[in-house]
Amino acid sequence: MTDTYESLLNEHIARIETLIAGRDNNSPWDQELNKVDRKNLASLYEGRIPEYGDHIELLGDDSYPMSEFNDLVEESRLATP
Repeated sequence: MTDTYESLLNEHIARIETLIAGRDNNSPWDQELNKVDRKNLASLYEGRIPEYGDHIELLGDDSYPMSEFNDLVEESRLATP
């Protein structure tokens, strides 16, 4: 893991934690958003890029990184020889 990748992970973690903290826990909509974001946080804490397949069942075996984490995808490509 490069320093840049780790920095990007930490930025996403901080951003998502801020979003969760600012949501209304009594709102069903916000509860669903928090559910998704908590799964994303778990992936980020593991150093893994969250994928759409983490949240929905996809046809086939392919899962794709969530577009909001494209900077992590790009950094992982640059760091891979």
